[in-house]
Amino acid sequence: MSIRAKAISFLMRRTIKGQFDHIAEDVPAFRERMAGATALTPKIPKEVNVESLTIGGLDCEWVFCGGVDSHRVLMYLHGGGYVFGDLDSHRDLAWRLSEASGMKVLNVAYRLAPENRFPTAVDDATACYRWLLDEGFKPGKVAIGGDSAGGGLAVATMVNLKNLGIAQPAGAILLSPWVDLSGSGDSVDANEKADPMLSRLALDNFADLYVGSLDRKAPLASPLFADLSGLPAMLVHVGSTEILLSDAERLVHKVKQAGGDAVLEIWPKMPHVFQVFAGRIPEGKIAIAKFGEFLKNRTGAA
Repeated sequence: MSIRAKAISFLMRRTIKGQFDHIAEDVPAFRERMAGATALTPKIPKEVNVESLTIGGLDCEWVFCGGVDSHRVLMYLHGGGYVFGDLDSHRDLAWRLSEASGMKVLNVAYRLAPENRFPTAVDDATACYRWLLDEGFKPGKVAIGGDSAGGGLAVATMVNLKNLGIAQPAGAILLSPWVDLSGSGDSVDANEKADPMLSRLALDNFADLYVGSLDRKAPLASPLFADLSGLPAMLVHVGSTEILLSDAERLVHKVKQAGGDAVLEIWPKMPHVFQVFAGRIPEGKIAIAKFGEFLKNRTGAA
């Protein structure tokens, strides 16, 4: 673990973890604080292209570096417990994934809870994927990705596509995916003190805001409990001290049990979705490079 990564973890523990425990008290104020933190991320390079567009009323954007293959697309779904996060918060990660994979990235701002509860996010992500196919992009050239809640949403979207009889994407990259809103994984309690960002209370708060009184184990809310057969290959990253470690482990195990292809990489002591700090820590750059190679292989890069 690099010195910079240790410093990031320390800062997160001192500033963010406690705020997550109290998000339900004032969601708008929490969003404002998180938006302020986004301002601290590095500015994207001038040569990176960002093109705004609207898909079915949703704010989205193309993010891509020069020389990408415009026929290959990564649809990316941001994290934030289904409650916060936006295009700004994940633009830095989006361009780095574009550079590493040689793909255009469709950065999607799905509607957030509690104003728009489950299954709105699944409907929005599914609509954006269908839009890509309607625009002529081939499923074999499209991948899907997401971090934390966005990682869970990516899996739920693939399950939903299967249920609807729509062709699957070529592959998926999942960064610390939250796939069990019921919090039944062993690591939720075992790693609670070690995790510098999340706690069981934080997960409960996010789950309440997203699904309300509905079943937290509903397959499209917690895709860990869905039929995971017939899904594309996945590359999953998670930190060893995260409370969501069990989510990643069980997801990969269940995909393999269902006859699928999934690879899990556990990063020692890395904080939740450490890849968003790729501009500051070396581990983030290495992880994104691995995602890039996976995406190239899955989408048939020249």
